[in-house]
Amino acid sequence: MLIDGSTRIVGVFGHPIAHTASPAMHNAAFDHLGLNWRYLAFDVPPDDLRGALRGICDLGFVGVNLTVPHKLLAVKMVEEVDKQALLLGSVNTIVAENHQLTGYSTDGYGFVRALREDFGMELRGRRVLMLGAGGAGRALALHCALEGAAAVFVVNRTQSKAVSVVADIRKLTPRTFAVALPMDAKSIARHLDEVDLVVNATSLGLRPGDPPPLAKFPSRCKRLRVYDTIYRPVETRFLAAARKAGAQTANGLSMLLHQGARSFEIWTGRRAPVAVMRRALHKAVYG
Repeated sequence: MLIDGSTRIVGVFGHPIAHTASPAMHNAAFDHLGLNWRYLAFDVPPDDLRGALRGICDLGFVGVNLTVPHKLLAVKMVEEVDKQALLLGSVNTIVAENHQLTGYSTDGYGFVRALREDFGMELRGRRVLMLGAGGAGRALALHCALEGAAAVFVVNRTQSKAVSVVADIRKLTPRTFAVALPMDAKSIARHLDEVDLVVNATSLGLRPGDPPPLAKFPSRCKRLRVYDTIYRPVETRFLAAARKAGAQTANGLSMLLHQGARSFEIWTGRRAPVAVMRRALHKAVYG
C-alpha cells in the first residue's frame, strides 16, 4: 500500500525489538481491509520510554503496543488507564488522542484465547505455575486468578516482586491460593506435580545463549501443559525440555495473535481479520 500524507501510524516499543513479528500481522490486516495504516517497530530503551510516549502524541501516532521491558513502567506514564489494565498493573496497548495517552492491557485476553486454542484449556479450577513477575508475568498471574484459577504459584529471580504479585492476587481474589517461590530449580520441581499449567513469562530464551528458566522436567508429565510466551525461537530450550518429558507444549505465537487482534480493534474500531493475521504471523515466524 502507498504511504502518503494521510497514512496513520501505529507500532510497538520494546528493547530488544528485532525479533518482533507484530508488524507482519498488523500490516497484513490493514492491507486486507484497505486501511491506509502502517505498523512499525521501534527499539526504545527503558530510560527513553517517557520521551518516546510523549513523542507519539507530537507526531500524531494513533497508538503503540508495548513489550519487554515497558509494560509496568508505562502505567505511570499515561493519563488514563483502562479498568482491566489498572487491575493487572500492566499496559501493553496505548491510544494517543488529543495529546492524551490511554493505556489498555490485552495480554490477559490473548492468553485465555491461546490456552483454549492450543490446549483446549480453561483456567477455572486450574493450578498454575507462573515463571516471571515482570510486566507480562504479573498481568498473566493476576488474570489467572481473575479467571478462577484454584492456585497460582509465582516464581521470580527477585523474590520481592513475586511476593508483591501474590499479595495483589490475595487482595483481588482472596479465595485463590497464591504462593511466591524463588527462581530455584529444586523449589520449582517440588511443585510441578501439583500444577496443571507452567508458563514462562520471563524473557529467558529470547536471546541466543539464555539459560532456560527451567532446564529439566519430571520424566513423565503427560498431563502437564507448558506455555512459553516467547515465540522466537519457535522452540526454546525450556519448551524442548518440557516436550522431551512428555508435556503438551505451545509457544507464544497464539497469544501474540489474539492480544494483537484486540489491540487492532481498540485502535481502528474495526473487527480484526484474525485468519489473515494468523497467516501473516505463521509466514513471518515459520517461513
